[in-house]
Amino acid sequence: MKAQARTQKATQPKTQFVVINEQQVLVNQEVQKAYNLIVDAATEQLRKFDLAKYRTYATVDHVKNEYKSNMISEHLNYFWNITLSNSKDGRSFIFIDLGGEALERFGSGLTNIFLRKAYEITQSHDNTGGIEYALRINFKEADQHHNFFYRRVAEGENNYVSIATVDKLES
Repeated sequence: MKAQARTQKATQPKTQFVVINEQQVLVNQEVQKAYNLIVDAATEQLRKFDLAKYRTYATVDHVKNEYKSNMISEHLNYFWNITLSNSKDGRSFIFIDLGGEALERFGSGLTNIFLRKAYEITQSHDNTGGIEYALRINFKEADQHHNFFYRRVAEGENNYVSIATVDKLES
């Protein structure tokens, strides 16, 4: 009987679902809006470049991916990887991974402009905590960032990955 009870206990199904309160749902919606605005700002920065390679980006809709994870959406380009994901407790976060090669090749000006915009978007304007907590900046080695970006582009589009190139900004 004890062995049977242990077996039943060990095989109980596990779930990734987390119950969050209504307030957190509203906050997560604000983080989602901020993510979309940050991706728009990143995409706009790409329009400055002559070469299509620097104006190309991939969008990953992780919700449609059969390998479920805590990630929701991802925007990858030559310069940055911007990810919207949920923590185990159900809070949404925006991660911006900076690629080292882009900083070395183009300097920090482009990234500084982009990060200023990202911080502006997530900044509280009413002296509350708002969603400032949700923005996280990480530095990735050039190989890690670019290999991931180029692999996504080379593998092409599928049911959860889209690839696009923005038009060059006319001077």
